[in-house]
Amino acid sequence: MTRTGALPPHAAEPTGVWSSKPFRRLWLAVSLSGLGLWLSVPALAASAAAAADGGPAAQARSAGLVLAVMALPAVLLAPLAGTAAARLDARVLLTAADALRFALVLSVPLVGAAPWTVVAAFLVALLALPWTAVPDAAVPALIGADRQDDELRGRARRAVLRAAFGAAPVAAVLFTVLALIARAADLADLPLYATAVVFLGAAASVALLRDLRGSGAPGTAPWPLLLVVGGGAAPRGLFLAAAAAALTTAAIAAVAVGHAREMGGGAAGFGSVLIGLTVGLAAGIFLGPRVLGPFSRARLLGLAVVAAALLLIVVALVRDLVVVVFVTSFMSVAAGMAWSTAAGLAGEPTDEQAAAPARLRAVALVTGLVAVAVLPPLAAALGDNAIGSYELAGTGAALLIAAVPALLAGVLAYRRLDDRRGIPLLPDLLAALRGEVYTPPSRGAERAAAPRNRGVFIAFEGGEGAGKTTQARLAAIWLRDHGYDVVTTHEPGATKIGMRLRAMLLDKQNTGLSARAETLLYAADRADHVANVIRPALERGAIVVSDRYVDSSLAYQGYGRRQPVDEIARVNAWATEGLVPDLTVLLEVPPDTGLGRLASPADRMESEPREFHERVREGFRALADADPGRYLVVDASLPQNEISRLVQDRIREILPDPVPAGTEEITSTFPAITDI
Repeated sequence: MTRTGALPPHAAEPTGVWSSKPFRRLWLAVSLSGLGLWLSVPALAASAAAAADGGPAAQARSAGLVLAVMALPAVLLAPLAGTAAARLDARVLLTAADALRFALVLSVPLVGAAPWTVVAAFLVALLALPWTAVPDAAVPALIGADRQDDELRGRARRAVLRAAFGAAPVAAVLFTVLALIARAADLADLPLYATAVVFLGAAASVALLRDLRGSGAPGTAPWPLLLVVGGGAAPRGLFLAAAAAALTTAAIAAVAVGHAREMGGGAAGFGSVLIGLTVGLAAGIFLGPRVLGPFSRARLLGLAVVAAALLLIVVALVRDLVVVVFVTSFMSVAAGMAWSTAAGLAGEPTDEQAAAPARLRAVALVTGLVAVAVLPPLAAALGDNAIGSYELAGTGAALLIAAVPALLAGVLAYRRLDDRRGIPLLPDLLAALRGEVYTPPSRGAERAAAPRNRGVFIAFEGGEGAGKTTQARLAAIWLRDHGYDVVTTHEPGATKIGMRLRAMLLDKQNTGLSARAETLLYAADRADHVANVIRPALERGAIVVSDRYVDSSLAYQGYGRRQPVDEIARVNAWATEGLVPDLTVLLEVPPDTGLGRLASPADRMESEPREFHERVREGFRALADADPGRYLVVDASLPQNEISRLVQDRIREILPDPVPAGTEEITSTFPAITDI
């Protein structure tokens, strides 16, 4: 493939959100509150484990109970956050929430009763709910963004989200350090006192935030979303993958206290496991969209889940704490990659995949709750078991049991999501590691061996506003000037039947047209187009220049509508009797730029949201990468004459002799261009 005028890398995120002093204060308050919450989880769990009677399995059961009650508010009581934020002053609400959490955490070592530890843990998690609603609602006022400035608000909200969740690895490291100091100084409750101080700092920081405005809206509890999970095989595969990824990480967290104590690690060992877990998750979430760029994201998701489940088995069987920490970190990287990839594939809600991102979060939360509620008691019930000379701890047995459904779900998700069926996995993966897309050798060989008994077929592809029509006509004029018989055509609507189909497909009033029906209508137009326009012209030796062809359906209805690309390819191969262009010119342009070029009112396809057009663009890229010999990829932002020169240079490589032998004796004229 010849790639010219490559698009520049994404620009660095502007720093406009940080110019607002109130926003910076909110970010600090969110960071401190998030740090307090994440620090309270291991501190309270370790405190409950230390007070438990019995061995490591019993300690894991006590710690698991704390983790379960801390997960309950997010799963069952999420609507309370928006309701409270809508009715109460935001600054007072957040200040009171963290002041109360300071008192609750401080009371745990003072009371010294295991039941109170569980109650305090539940209340600490419950008081975290307002922090999920108020900052998001307050962001526009703090940064001075109006309703139209969606990009600026989006950057600010992402910064707040990173502050809240990015505190988890910091909390794990801090807890481990505090646990080591506590053991050396014989201050067992030091992590709890430090957590209380952090909550007090968060309360003070938000109390000083005078400009905190905005109100939340009542939210939705995650668990009801599970009752409406549906859709095709791809959505179900996403939910399976999300559940498996959540199960692997929640299983480690659920029994980490007991598992670390089994290996003589104590609270500091527990913290070390949490460091591997949280740092690995953060790294995996960051790497998910960035690694193995040419590799199928759907395949990557399935492989990441399978890898996480297999590594969980290793964690269950190994009895060395250092190895467990390292393997846990790698397992968490795989789980994080799976989560970020699943979220990316879910994208924005559509008619056929409504609220998929929200369902993914619901699946993950409920799966995590079930894991922390079931696995610790299971570990205590199983106890330690000797298998020959090897002793399997109850916590290890519980992890093995959790790994089995995770592995099965990963394999099933891979099979459901695989969008490159028929392509062997290992060569595909090795090619991606080299930065390439694997193409089966037989495809290129079949095309090279095909006899040249017809004309030349050139298709122009690209997103909306890329300039396909202009460049197709300029190429046709240039070819005519060089003596070729040229037929210019387009899709949809190049025939009488096609014109009627085009009217149905592009009419904005046809809002109820399903994705499958849309795909079949495009295939019907294409079948008529090939039979009555393209193939007859090729058989007489003409050059056909088409504005769009099969790859548009693969990109728009496949990647854009999230339908199985291989199924669409099979339907169109039957409709066209396997006719493939000799050259496909792909004009690349960012969707915002291309849509901004449109002079006429947008049709049904042009009116789709920006995320749809982004998926279409990525689909075209994937198709070009998968068949580089057929594609010329050109940056459509280049000057028009430069694009034409690049197209002409590439077309010259496939042109036959412009005037067949005997033409001048028969006609005494050059062939002329014919517009359809």
